[in-house]
Amino acid sequence: MKKIAHFFGFLFLVAVLQTQTEAQLVSENLKILEPLLNKTWAGELKSPDGSKSWKTTHEYAALWDGTIVKFTGSTPERNANSEGYFYWDRAEQKIAVLIVNNNGIYNRGFVAVEDSVITIRGTISFPERTFEFKNTFEFTPDGKMIDRWFQNAFGSWMAGHVIEFTSMGNE
Repeated sequence: MKKIAHFFGFLFLVAVLQTQTEAQLVSENLKILEPLLNKTWAGELKSPDGSKSWKTTHEYAALWDGTIVKFTGSTPERNANSEGYFYWDRAEQKIAVLIVNNNGIYNRGFVAVEDSVITIRGTISFPERTFEFKNTFEFTPDGKMIDRWFQNAFGSWMAGHVIEFTSMGNE
C-alpha cells in the first residue's frame, strides 16, 4: 500500500512540475511573444492587386528554456520559406529578431509592444536593395492574429500585406 501511495505521489509531483514548466513558456524578457507561441497560424497572402492568393503558415516555438523563440514561415506555392529567431539583445536591452528566407532575403530588427500590438521595426535585405520595414501582429478577441506589413522601399512609407491568421491549434 505504501508503494502505491508513493507512486501516486510521484505522479502528482510530475503533473505539477509539468504544469509549471508549461506555464513558463519563455523567459521574462520574451514574455510579449507568448501570444504567438505553440500554434500553427494559417492565413492567405494576397498579391498587391488582389488577383492572386497563396496559403501561408507561421509557427513560433520557445527553445532553450524559453531564451529563444524560433519562427518558421512557409508559402509553398511561392517557393518561400523563412526561418528565424527572436532573442534578448543584452547590449540593446530589447528583443531582437533575425529571419532568413530561402530566396536570399533576410530581415533584422527589434520587437516592442506599441498600442497593445506586437511590432517589429528593422531592415529587410533583398539581393538588390535594403530598406526599412514595420511588421505588426494584433490579436483579436475571436483568436485571430492580424499581420500588417509596412515598408519604405520606394521612399515614403507604404502599407503592404494584411494577413488574417487563424490558429490551427497547439502543436
